[in-house]
Amino acid sequence: MEQNDPDTSIAHPDVFRGPTPREHRIAAGLFFGFAVFFVLLFIVLSGWWFRWVILALAGYSFLEGVRHWRDARGPIA
Repeated sequence: MEQNDPDTSIAHPDVFRGPTPREHRIAAGLFFGFAVFFVLLFIVLSGWWFRWVILALAGYSFLEGVRHWRDARGPIA
């Protein structure tokens, strides 16, 4: 193939690789920590309307943490 072919230069396997299970576990821990932080922030900011957006961020962070945790376990046979 030609060197300027976009199919081979965008995601070169020697340069870009998928995350390892360890990296997925680290990401899961970070997202679960973010979720706890946002829930605590939601509690502290009682009486402010924007706290519901913060609670939504907590839910999103938790779901992303679950996704990374699931990906760290690998494919289920």
